Amino acid sequence: MKKITLILSVMFIWGCSQANDHAAVEEAKTVANEVVSEKVETMKADVVEKASDKVASMAKETVSDQVKAAKAGTFEKVSNQVKASSEKVANSADYQAGIHYRIINPAYDTNTDEEVVIYEFFGYTCPHCATFEPYMKKLESEMPENAKLVRVPVVFGKQWEPFAKAYYTFEALGITEQAHGPMFDAIHQHKKQFRTVDEIAAWAASSFDVDKEKFLSTAESFVVDGQVRKGMKMLQAMGVTSTPTLVTNGKFVPNNKALKTRNDIIEVTQFLVNQELDSM
Repeated sequence: MKKITLILSVMFIWGCSQANDHAAVEEAKTVANEVVSEKVETMKADVVEKASDKVASMAKETVSDQVKAAKAGTFEKVSNQVKASSEKVANSADYQAGIHYRIINPAYDTNTDEEVVIYEFFGYTCPHCATFEPYMKKLESEMPENAKLVRVPVVFGKQWEPFAKAYYTFEALGITEQAHGPMFDAIHQHKKQFRTVDEIAAWAASSFDVDKEKFLSTAESFVVDGQVRKGMKMLQAMGVTSTPTLVTNGKFVPNNKALKTRNDIIEVTQFLVNQELDSM
């Protein structure tokens, strides 16, 4: 641009030096201005064209990147769906009625269509229940939103009654979370001998700062007696003969003999829970 202007200026000066009148000078100026204007417009057009090509290229790259990202996201989503479906089918094939779990017929009525109920039949004096408690905590912590755990303390004989009453008293006094695990520990680790409700009440009072007399009156109340009797009927209705036993929705019981580990029992129960939730 500077070179062109210089040349035109020289030409203009030369033209002026050769001109004999004012009209010649003005004509030379006009020609010079026209040449400069034309060159400037040409340069502007080149700049605009190059800029447009650059913008178009960037836009094309951006759209291409977005399309790739969308494709990748869709593929990942579909892949996850296929994986979940495959796992579900695999689990269905792994656990079969009559082999890994038995079906209760007729099913026990849970009195709810909105939740899947897992019944845990247990006894505080049962050593298997004590060692199974950590697995129950795992199951409870991983339960879906529409599932709940209901513990049922069993009464296989008169000596089991004080412990069943103790559990329902824990519930009535709102100390289940505090007392349930320690009750197992007191019996199986610390070797405490509880033969009566009174002995359990004394232990609860010293361990959890509850009033012993209130504990006793609750344990011997009509409400707790009714819960114990209901638990005994549930035991019979669902055909429970040993502890610990898990029953899903009053319908399914894991076959402990066919399952190798306690984790297997938990996994079968989780499978049955999800199966029931899918059918709701």
